[in-house]
Amino acid sequence: MLTFIFFVVLLYVGSIAFIRNRNKDRFGFKRQMSDFSTFMVPMNIPIYLLSKVPLTPFVERKHFPELDVLQDNWEVIKDEALALYESGHIAIKDDLPASSFYKDNRWTSFYLKVYDCDIPSARELAPKTMELIDQVPGMNLALFACLNPGKRIGKHHDPFALSLRYSLGLSTPKSEDCAISVDGQWHTWNDGESIIFDETYAHHTHNDSDKPRIILMSDIDRPLRSKSVQKMYYYFAKMFNSLFFVDNIDSTKTGLGNKITPIHKSYRTNMKRFKHWNRPLYVTFKFCVLGVVLFSLYKIF
Repeated sequence: MLTFIFFVVLLYVGSIAFIRNRNKDRFGFKRQMSDFSTFMVPMNIPIYLLSKVPLTPFVERKHFPELDVLQDNWEVIKDEALALYESGHIAIKDDLPASSFYKDNRWTSFYLKVYDCDIPSARELAPKTMELIDQVPGMNLALFACLNPGKRIGKHHDPFALSLRYSLGLSTPKSEDCAISVDGQWHTWNDGESIIFDETYAHHTHNDSDKPRIILMSDIDRPLRSKSVQKMYYYFAKMFNSLFFVDNIDSTKTGLGNKITPIHKSYRTNMKRFKHWNRPLYVTFKFCVLGVVLFSLYKIF
């Protein structure tokens, strides 16, 4: 039992050290202790070791020539995105992993592709964009994303290193008032310009202008040196993301994971109330839960 606890604690401390050493733009130590990115380090390290592309915050597009078809046709994509925005289809979704982004109408979206999940509204309302996306191998997740005027998304890490984020500016303020920071490196959004970045680095974005920022946001597979490992991570990502796919019009067509969104929201609300009511008791409760989880893992393994 003591050996198991020592191993878990060592892995946990090592994961925190890894994240803090890897990022120049870091969370405070207290937040990093409980951030989801800490617990994903053991899963992500094999990906970093096998990556064919540089382990830098931004990755040059020359490593992904298959993206040229999107870059060359960005105005076609823009036209469909603007039509969807004006018709109100780029909107808040019941999407559990991104639920915090939708608060206060700061961020809205229109899903185009989630692995092989069927999204009829994407084919119907953005046919030209879908035809282009279908020509890009390894692009398994794509959406139109809008950051509304005067809004911002705070610093966060995405949990999985198995993909890289490709974002193409479509209708942007074209001003330093609207930019994204990835590990402290800034990029100002412009129409027709794209970036590829590693979303496991800390990143945050703001739109202090009076114009919405609309982009094509997508995840493309990170190329690895091992095809078998690549395939293993692909199937994991496919399984995970299929739990949270959502149709843009028919809310009944949604992944199993999204169906627990009301429960999750209620849980978060009650835990916040608990924390404000009695913080010492709240912290004690969290450590008790952690102890139960560790003991359960010990019994299982």
